[in-house]
Amino acid sequence: MKHSWLSRWCLACGVLLAPAAAPAGPIDVSHPPAGRFVDDWAEIYLAGQKIGYAHSAIARRDDRIDTATTMVMELGRVNQPVKISIAQETTETVEGGPLAFRSTMDMATMKMSTEGTIKDGRVTLTAEQFGLKQVQTYDFPGGAIMTWGLYREGILRGFTPGTEYVLKLYAPELRQDGAVVSTTKIGEVEGFEHRGKRLAGRRVTATMETPMGSFETVSWVDEEGRPLKSRIPAPGIGDLELILTDQHTALGDFIPPELFMNTVVKAGREIDAQRAQRIRYRLAAKDPAVSLGEIPTSGMQAVTTRTPQAVEIVVTRQRHQAGAEPAEATTPHRSDHLGPNLMINTEDPKLIELAKQAGGGETEPFALGDRLRRFVTDYVTTKSLNIGFATAGEVCRTREGDCSEHGVLLAALGRLNGLPSRVVVGLAYVPRLGEQKGVFGYHMWTQFFIDGRWIDFDAALRESVCSPTRIAFATSSLKNAGLADLSLPLLSKIGAIDIEILEVESTPAPGD
Repeated sequence: MKHSWLSRWCLACGVLLAPAAAPAGPIDVSHPPAGRFVDDWAEIYLAGQKIGYAHSAIARRDDRIDTATTMVMELGRVNQPVKISIAQETTETVEGGPLAFRSTMDMATMKMSTEGTIKDGRVTLTAEQFGLKQVQTYDFPGGAIMTWGLYREGILRGFTPGTEYVLKLYAPELRQDGAVVSTTKIGEVEGFEHRGKRLAGRRVTATMETPMGSFETVSWVDEEGRPLKSRIPAPGIGDLELILTDQHTALGDFIPPELFMNTVVKAGREIDAQRAQRIRYRLAAKDPAVSLGEIPTSGMQAVTTRTPQAVEIVVTRQRHQAGAEPAEATTPHRSDHLGPNLMINTEDPKLIELAKQAGGGETEPFALGDRLRRFVTDYVTTKSLNIGFATAGEVCRTREGDCSEHGVLLAALGRLNGLPSRVVVGLAYVPRLGEQKGVFGYHMWTQFFIDGRWIDFDAALRESVCSPTRIAFATSSLKNAGLADLSLPLLSKIGAIDIEILEVESTPAPGD
């Protein structure tokens, strides 16, 4: 279990951060000067601890504007540090028209790059990992802007209190096939303290509507629009704060805070996962602003009572035999659940070879699912928390990771053996995690579509017939690498919900 959402969220943050940089003096954005005219550094804080730095730069090259944003962070996860390096670049016209972009991510052993070109109303995305490329093409949303365009609009519209405007943004880390909408509101001057100094800036709130939900970032800017402080939501762990500073201070030492242990929910009682057959849960929001209405009925899980702030569900261990349970009303979309995507590249020769080895010629679907699950459990030899969210191709080569790596590799091997697959994000019970006993923590596992229904398999927890000690919050085929919209609905609730175990039905213990 881990924060596999983190890598994609960090890429999205680059989109939110880059436009915030502003020069130290007035600039005519219709005729920006040649060379670099923005070069800003910031410290990054989480829960009062410095975890890294950010660097934003904007430069003019002939009739083009180049932007570059770098974020470097280090986070702790059960005493295992996760080092994250994100770099994003865009090329745009002086008028703010997008032309090209590139992002690279280095997260533990995971290294991945994405490039994009925009021409004739189409955007072509190329993702590369291990020398393998995957290309996707979409209609480019008319009127959408990127980093320089967003920066430019902010300067042109000014910072008069009460100003409000709406923009269409193209942010491929948040949505590849369309635009997201950003609403900016200018507020009054507010004060804050940092490093013993009292500072003041005008409040600027930007709300971005995405497939994952809303992001609201707040910045405090000086008279020229230069951000002195920015606050960005990090679902499940709190808010990131960026403080404008000089390069020397930004690059100074920082201490990785413990991230993982802050995102668990206490179970309230012990559960024998091996004996449990059926569990009835009640999930309740601590805050009226938190909604639980979208928790799905999925596979082994049924929602019995639903209100905006409370949900009762029943999770039942499934039987692996044809006709054992009614078929589901809808069937999976074959291109989504059998085809390739950026996270599950079923055209990767190494994955194809591994899938043949894993399947071993088995054709009976339930037996095949079990065989693949056992194979992945043993194949991932380094059970490590220091991987961000690796693709199936990477896990195939490194044999390293935890729940999300097990889940995505199992989904890939299933597809290559003819089993439609998807991944599930939710909570799973563990008797002990770090110093805590009896908790539910973030988890990912796999489902195969067999005999007209989705059947759960969990390679990380070594279960083919999965125990009911898990709660599904969302499912995804990972089409368009949509891990963020899969994970964020859950992570926004961790720490904001209580779990009550209402009833547990178990097989008798030996000797009972």
